[in-house]
Amino acid sequence: MKKRLQNTSITFRMMQHCLFRPTKRSRNKVREIPSEEAVTTYDYSAHIRDARPCAERSNRSKDELINRIWG
Repeated sequence: MKKRLQNTSITFRMMQHCLFRPTKRSRNKVREIPSEEAVTTYDYSAHIRDARPCAERSNRSKDELINRIWG
């Protein structure tokens, strides 16, 4: 890693080591654990539930279009 840092500018090294380092206060701050109701989660099955009605709607519109053309 040192060899790679030697080929970089002083500004880049400063940014890598200092700019994004949190302060001592923010690192040591006590954080409360949120309650179960306060935690929001991602619904992983939502796209599965939404895909079927979309597919049915798409197929229905294609069938209606074919029926209009071929009557």
